[in-house]
Amino acid sequence: MELKVSNEVYNPLLKRKEVSIEIDHKGEGTPQRFDVRKRMASKFGAKIENVFVIDLRTSTGVEKTICSLQIYDDSASAASTVPEHLAIRNLPPEERAKKKEAKPAEAEKAAPAPAKPAAKPGKETETKPAAKAEAKPPK
Repeated sequence: MELKVSNEVYNPLLKRKEVSIEIDHKGEGTPQRFDVRKRMASKFGAKIENVFVIDLRTSTGVEKTICSLQIYDDSASAASTVPEHLAIRNLPPEERAKKKEAKPAEAEKAAPAPAKPAAKPGKETETKPAAKAEAKPPK
């Protein structure tokens, strides 16, 4: 797997470096996000918690992937900017599986029991008379 930086821009407002790279992976499949994240963290001398793979694009039949990365200056600015679903995607496979299992359990706890609609005070419910069978005229 060979990495080549194609574009690198620093965004001072969000305190991050936005990087585009090309990955040649001849004879291999598309690389895992976490593997790319580790290699780019070591290449740029950043902590792995501050590096996020935003997008991996591989065309059919081509052994080249275009990757978008964001490398934050500190973990506080990363936590306030990176959406939760992207943070989960960038976790190691075993931690990501744990998060996915924990998420439905949290949703069940947080979801309130379905409320039954209450009758409006002061209004009585009206009962309709039973429908009468219609008499058909003779032919």
